[in-house]
Order: sequence, then structure tokens, then C-alpha cells
Amino acid sequence: KQTNKPDLKLTASLDMAAPEQQPILVIHVLNQSGHALHIPDPPLLCKSAPGAFSLEVKFIPENSGQAQPATDCGLQVDGSGLPDIRERAKKWITLKPGQDFEARRPLAMGVDANAHGTYEFHVVYDGPSATPEDDQKLKEAGVAAPSGRFESDKVTYKISAPKS
Repeated sequence: KQTNKPDLKLTASLDMAAPEQQPILVIHVLNQSGHALHIPDPPLLCKSAPGAFSLEVKFIPENSGQAQPATDCGLQVDGSGLPDIRERAKKWITLKPGQDFEARRPLAMGVDANAHGTYEFHVVYDGPSATPEDDQKLKEAGVAAPSGRFESDKVTYKISAPKS
């Protein structure tokens, strides 16, 4: 039976007591598709890219009620030097139906942890195919990968200035 559930469910939380002594973003990727899915081990980037996590952040500085526009991180995502997607897929993680993959990434990769204020963000995961050709190659190779864009619930993180 076909349900309109997306292939993946993303959940995000912050581990404030992480041994890394900085806030760690804990992202869970749950396969709710009913069949095995293959995903690359997603890096956390400052803007969306195929097969990667990114954060969509709304930042409200501590001393103002105004949200600041997101800054462009200047990252250029260029997939042209990558091996063929079928080659890359051989190293991907296989998620069985109902299986959950946990990724831990330093929050500092997605937000400026020195700016005092409130961050509201959600994690976005883009499926690994950059183009319809990639989709077709994966399909021909029998590799089921999630396609499209998946978003977690909103996470709020507050950084307060030390009281002087």
C-alpha cells in the first residue's frame, strides 16, 4: 500500500552535555519507506547540496527583536569532480526499513556560536541525486535512494551573553 509518508524522517536535537564541550547537533535519519534506502554519510554544510545536511537558521540577536537574514557562507558546491554516482553509491550507508541513522555534527558548523541571541533552525537533508540523470543511473543500478528534500522539526538554541 502506498502512503504519502516521505521516505525519510529527520529529527534534530542538541546535545549540550557532549564530551566535545560544545553543542553537538544530533540528527536522526529514519527510513520509513518500507524498503532499504542508500544514503551517503551526510556532511553538515552551510548550504544545501545533494546528499548533505544543511541548516536553515533564523537568528534573533539578543538585544533586538529583529531576525537577521541568513548570511551566505560562500561555499560553492561543485559536484563535477566527483566519481560517477554509481561508484559513490558503493560506499553509502544502507538503511533497512525502520532503521535509524544517527549523525553527530558540531553545531558551530551551522551557526555562529559566538553571536548572542536565539537561533531557530531546522535541518534539511537533500537526497543524493543532483540531476535526473543521477536518479536514472541509481535506478538502473538497483540502488534505492531518497529523492527530494527532507526537513526536521524546528530546534531553538539560545546563546546568552555572560552577565558582567
